[in-house]
Amino acid sequence: MTAPVTFYFVRHGESEANAARLFAGRSDSPLTARGRQQAEAVADTLAGTKFDRIVATPLHRSLDTAQVIARRLGLPVEIEPDLIEIDVGDKTGAAWDEIAALPDWRDDGFVAWPNGETLEAVLARGLRALRRLARESPGGTVLVVGHGGVTRILVSHFLGILPRLDRSPARNTNLTVLVFDGDTGRLEKVAESSHIGETH
Repeated sequence: MTAPVTFYFVRHGESEANAARLFAGRSDSPLTARGRQQAEAVADTLAGTKFDRIVATPLHRSLDTAQVIARRLGLPVEIEPDLIEIDVGDKTGAAWDEIAALPDWRDDGFVAWPNGETLEAVLARGLRALRRLARESPGGTVLVVGHGGVTRILVSHFLGILPRLDRSPARNTNLTVLVFDGDTGRLEKVAESSHIGETH
C-alpha cells in the first residue's frame, strides 16, 4: 500500500471513428476538429489542478488530447501501453448499430469478440498500470488521458459490480476521479461531463 494517489481519467476527444459511430478498438482513429475543441475545453477545466504527471496511450486520439492538455499545464506526456483501448478483434471498424443488433450484445456486459481481449485481461493490465503509477507517484495527482472502454471496466471494478459494467454516459473528454492506494480505490467522480457543454 502506498500513499493514496489521485487519478483523473479523461476520455479522449471525439475521434473520426466516434463521429462515424464505428467500433474503433485498437485502430488509430485521429481526432476530429470537434475532438480538438473538446480537448481545449477540458484543458481549461483542468488548468487549476496541480498534476504531477500526465499519462496517455500510444493511440493518437489519446495522445493528441493529452498533448493539448499538457501544453496548458506545462508537463510532458508519458506513454502507458497497458491503458490502451480494448482489443475488439474481428469487430474492429464495425458499425455500432451492427454490434448492438448482435445476439451476444449486452449494454451492461462485456463481450470478448473473436480474436479480441477478455474482460479479465483488460482488467489485469489496467490495474497493473494503476499500481505501477501509484508506486511511482505516492501521494501524487496523475492525469490519465485514455479510453472509454478501459476506464469503464476500471470504474466497474472499483464499484464492485463486475462482470456487469457501469453504464454512466461516457461522453468524449468526460472526467472520472479515483483515489487509489495500490490496493483499494474510492471513486469521487464518475463520467462527469458538465465542462463539455451542449456544443461539444
